[in-house]
Amino acid sequence: MKLDKELVVIDLEVDSKEEALEVLGKQLLEIGVVKEGFVESILKREEAFPTGLPTAPFGVAIPHTDGDMVNESKIAFALLKEPVKFYMMGKNDELVAVKMIFMLALKTPEDQLEMLQKLVGMFQNPETVTKLAETKDVDALNKLISDTA
Repeated sequence: MKLDKELVVIDLEVDSKEEALEVLGKQLLEIGVVKEGFVESILKREEAFPTGLPTAPFGVAIPHTDGDMVNESKIAFALLKEPVKFYMMGKNDELVAVKMIFMLALKTPEDQLEMLQKLVGMFQNPETVTKLAETKDVDALNKLISDTA
């Protein structure tokens, strides 16, 4: 998994999860990775199936939607300046303060499952989560991901 420079936002300033998801989704749309309606599909899926993970020391979210909205498999990443609230994965009534978002734009369910497993594995180590949150450029981010994945 390698993140493209144009799909990484460091110190993103937003007021809500919706705003953060729109920023990342629009980046994917602008370079043709996803189809029209991707952002709406992400937002709708997030309502029904929240993706916030209460990882230590910072919460992480892994929003995604069906592969039929995707032209080319990629991942967009945002490191938020201040955390925003996401509902916890598997629970629609518990909030998580999310500092990092990995938005998956993957074509097949198999790719999604494999990537979710890799990411969740990375997030189980608080030291890795801290290092991800302290990353200031895409090269360091990619190195950290390749070293831990």
